[in-house]
Amino acid sequence: MARLASTILQSLISKLPTGFAFGFRGGVLDAVLEAAAAPIADIEVGAEAMMVEADPRSANNLLADFERVLGPDPCGRDLGGLSVADRQKLAHQRWTATGGQSIPYLVQLAANLGVSITIEEFWPSRAGSMRAGRPVRSEGCQFVFRVHVPGLVTVVNLKAGSGRAGQRLGSFQLSSIECDIRRVKPAHTQVTFAYGEA
Repeated sequence: MARLASTILQSLISKLPTGFAFGFRGGVLDAVLEAAAAPIADIEVGAEAMMVEADPRSANNLLADFERVLGPDPCGRDLGGLSVADRQKLAHQRWTATGGQSIPYLVQLAANLGVSITIEEFWPSRAGSMRAGRPVRSEGCQFVFRVHVPGLVTVVNLKAGSGRAGQRLGSFQLSSIECDIRRVKPAHTQVTFAYGEA
């Protein structure tokens, strides 16, 4: 926590050598030390403000610097009109990304961007382990996984006589997480996305 100029002045006075010449308060020496205490207090306030700017999630003044160092977003999300909170979230996700291709890593990658996903894996069917009602899957399906993205689908129930021409029956929005997962997935795998499911 930044100190007040009066506290800094007392600290400077306490660091003076002992002796007769330095024992008097309120003289020229105190005026010189007081003149030094005010800029030191300003520097401490500025340094404390910089502590907040060191994290992209809370950076305001240095957010543009984080974005400049990170370069353009490979998924193009920085081209649109993002809010400051979205820019901070995106910069933090890119700044702290460590890399990985495991399912927990992919789930955490989405969580860092505010999207809650689950991942479903597929395995080929084997004789002797099949059960009634289970789908038959061919060899090679172990290289396919499905990402379930809940929400983002809006359905409007249209009633006869209450709608008008050109009115939408529903809307669908792709999640920005698709690009990130496609970029970091293992090269030998294929990924599909299912929206509106848990």
